[in-house]
Amino acid sequence: MFQLKEFDKPIDLHQDFSDTSENQTIELVAQKTIENGLVGRMGVGHLTSLGDCSGEELDRIIALMAKAGISVMSLPMPDLHLGGRNDEKNVRRAVTPIRKLRDGGVNVALATNNIRNPFTPYGNGDLLQVAMLAIPVAHLGGADYLPTVLPMITNKAAEAIGIEDYGFKVGNPGTIVVLDTKRYQDTIIDIPKRLLSIYKCKLILENKDDVQLHFPS
Repeated sequence: MFQLKEFDKPIDLHQDFSDTSENQTIELVAQKTIENGLVGRMGVGHLTSLGDCSGEELDRIIALMAKAGISVMSLPMPDLHLGGRNDEKNVRRAVTPIRKLRDGGVNVALATNNIRNPFTPYGNGDLLQVAMLAIPVAHLGGADYLPTVLPMITNKAAEAIGIEDYGFKVGNPGTIVVLDTKRYQDTIIDIPKRLLSIYKCKLILENKDDVQLHFPS
């Protein structure tokens, strides 16, 4: 697997998609990432098995992942749909420990890898809906945590896939989405309408019937 470094490309893995930490290999992946000079170029999706770890073991794994610069793409929709199916009571949330990872210095993004297929028979690709789902699932609804959710589908997601010219800065591609919301911390929970969408300076969506947009001349 790590012979892929000869192509000078980042690596993305579906990693440890399980309800238990038995046979978990994320530590090996982190160690090999460091040994092979791939720090910051490794991403893993799912990582649900990490939810079966706690205490010093969890802290050790997270610290190693942070050292390796591994990004974690949490996938709440498929993970909730497929995980914990053998639990007869106290059914597990079956989602990677988002808060612990983030607080431990690991870059965490939110995404979905399936839309309306046997693995995830719902969804429409809307990342705001994915983020809204993650708030109750990962206990991100507190005043200190809500502002950390939006970056998981914007800046943190861009970092995870290596986009360097991302963001609202001079010289970056003219890509922006204007949302009908007033407070940054409420952006996700408002489930706002998209008022304007521009991709690389090209207007692709404008909801004129909802709000009249005024731009300075």
